[in-house]
Amino acid sequence: MEASELSLLTSNAALTRFERAAERVLERKFDATLERLRAEDERPGFGWVDNDTAMRLLNLSRPTLARYRADGTLPYAKLGASVYYRLSDLEAVLEARTVEREST
Repeated sequence: MEASELSLLTSNAALTRFERAAERVLERKFDATLERLRAEDERPGFGWVDNDTAMRLLNLSRPTLARYRADGTLPYAKLGASVYYRLSDLEAVLEARTVEREST
């Protein structure tokens, strides 16, 4: 085996380890976000969050959240100038965008 082939195999193995580690980090963040959503949703008489809270929970920018409203991705309620989202709808958006792990 030539040095270049060995170097390529080593870099591929390192990349695969990095990808697995990154995937674990993302899974933990996703799980933590779902836990926060569920915890908010379990408060008595609650179940709705404002725009700023939705942005924080989903880690989205204001324009992205506005686009999700405009294209129907995320249902919302509007009272005056304030926009509110059901926590269950935020969770549904996350679930719909969950990327299943590919077997390698």
